[in-house]
Amino acid sequence: MKRNGHHLLYIAFFFPPSRASGVYRAIATANAFSNKGWRVTVLTADEPFFRQEIATADDTLLDSVNDDVALCRVPFTFQKAIKEDITKYGWLKANYFRIFLKLQSLIGNVSYLQKKGRTPISKYDDWIKPVTLSVREIHSKDPVSHVLATGNPFSSFEAALNIHNELGISFSVDYRDPWTTNVYTGAKADLPKEANVIEAEVIGKASHAFHINSAMREAIIRQYPKTANKHHVVPNGYDHFSVAESRNTSNKIVFGMLGTLNANWPLDEIFKAWDLIRGDLPDGSKFQLGGYLGYFAHSEASLMSKLPSQGKGFDYVGPIQKNKVREFYKSLSVIVIPASGGALVTTGKVYEVAAQPHPIVCIQNKDGGARKALEGRPHVQMAQPDVNKIVVAFREAIRSVETMTIEDTLAIQSFAAPYERGLSIRAIPKLLDIDN
Repeated sequence: MKRNGHHLLYIAFFFPPSRASGVYRAIATANAFSNKGWRVTVLTADEPFFRQEIATADDTLLDSVNDDVALCRVPFTFQKAIKEDITKYGWLKANYFRIFLKLQSLIGNVSYLQKKGRTPISKYDDWIKPVTLSVREIHSKDPVSHVLATGNPFSSFEAALNIHNELGISFSVDYRDPWTTNVYTGAKADLPKEANVIEAEVIGKASHAFHINSAMREAIIRQYPKTANKHHVVPNGYDHFSVAESRNTSNKIVFGMLGTLNANWPLDEIFKAWDLIRGDLPDGSKFQLGGYLGYFAHSEASLMSKLPSQGKGFDYVGPIQKNKVREFYKSLSVIVIPASGGALVTTGKVYEVAAQPHPIVCIQNKDGGARKALEGRPHVQMAQPDVNKIVVAFREAIRSVETMTIEDTLAIQSFAAPYERGLSIRAIPKLLDIDN
């Protein structure tokens, strides 16, 4: 690939080997700029944080990053403790060590921000200063043409703003979630007022702001109406190699759900509905679940308690590696996609599911963003998170298993084609190519 002379500095706190929410979009974004000829440097957190501190790493994701994308890992930790002689511990530290660590972490997060004379906004704010220092060094050796920051966490946005203010480098922001609006309710987020002040400055000075759906774009334009021309919708999309070429057509009906489990999903309603219909299905029919139990190790036990017992028509198969996603979908008859919240919540899996040659049951509130994304796709059953309504949707999906035609499959392919991740994400470098 011939380089075009442009250097992108991409601030993405969560990047492989992290498997946190939004990582696939981050990978696709870095690769899209690389494929367009940009030199790409990704600033992300360090591996010990992902591997040891929050214990959510997947090494296979590193293989998805283009070889010519440079990674600069900026250390970060929630814990400020260092190795010490325990005989010198004070009373609080010796007797209530966990409380001591939490207090020390809070003090550490506040320290940098106190120097700036404002209230801390998030637990990631301590990352802002070292990122800014790292960019100074990078820019001195290989001048940066543009900075792109992705949030959440939105400390990345403030880092990009600081870099712009100090070094004069233009920047853009990519909202995977809204910052000062509650993604689930649409109401104002419970944040210090400083968050709104900083966001206003970010939006005012940014070249562009990207959003994963039109509801998010519209919400932020209502907040900052004079910046309407800066905001663009760039959906998450799906990877073509994750699309199954066929579905389960045996007599056994297999419902399935894939994704990192979220405590906000209506799991109780889904599994109660499944219990109500499975007695009417052929022997061997089951509900198959694949994915991690939450984004962080500490959430596994609580999420596991929400699942039915193994057997009895339910099978939790654990995490599914990216190169096995297609096989997982191929084993299913019907795909269930749950989503919480309303119009602002699309969910990362919705386009991947939309591309599969299966009937779909989408479970979300009536105004939900995932439901909106699936409008016009054949063989989709919509249900609110209510047991009886989910039962109706499940039964309709089973009828679709029996009635889907080749023409329906072709229509699904046509519906999903514009959302292939390479096509959707490349809108970002295309726009910045014009500017730079």
